[in-house]
Formats: sequence, C-alpha cells, structure tokens
Amino acid sequence: GKASAFFHEVCRCLPFIHRLHRSEEVVTLSELRKIVKAKILENKDVTDPRVIDMLIFKGREELETYLMMHKNRHHLITEYAEPYHLSLTHKKKKTGNSGFLDSFFTTSYPSITRKQ
Repeated sequence: GKASAFFHEVCRCLPFIHRLHRSEEVVTLSELRKIVKAKILENKDVTDPRVIDMLIFKGREELETYLMMHKNRHHLITEYAEPYHLSLTHKKKKTGNSGFLDSFFTTSYPSITRKQ
C-alpha cells in the first residue's frame, strides 16, 4: 500500500542522495536500501491509518531535508551509515569482555548492571 509506494519513492531518490552527499566511500547504494528497508520494517506492526500517514509524512520530510541538503554528509553517516555498520560488526564479533565493556566500546552510554 502506501508504505511500499513510499519505499519505492525513497529508493528512486537514493542514487541522487548518494552522489549529492558523496558517501560512496562510506556506504554503498545497496546498503542504503537495506537501511531504508530496516527503518520501514521497524513500524511493520502499525495498523492505524492515521499513524501510517503520519510516519510517511515524517519520512517524506526527512527525505526532503536530505534532498535539499539541510542535512549534510555528516548527518547521513551518523544517523544511518554508522549505526548500520555497528550493528553488522556487533553481530559478527564475539569478545571475551564483560557486557559493560562491550557496551562501553560500542556506544556512547554504557549500560551498568549490578550483581545481586
């Protein structure tokens, strides 16, 4: 329905955004498509049409900010490319560190759990 049409609309704009922000060395076009797909699938359980329309509106607003370069390359990297690459490396890597150290190395805000 509306969500898949919006996804295709975004995918048609991605090559232009990719060239405009010169993000070739940071993220590939197929990775950008995967990132957009994952963002849309985060809300796959939403059934209320008003909420769906609101999410599409916010998505179009975000798309427009990147097309008009109100958000620049830095925003593209920190909001989309970097979290995507961190999720890939976090899934693949198994360390012998404690949960706190793994959290400390991968995020800005480490989680603290207390032993009881």
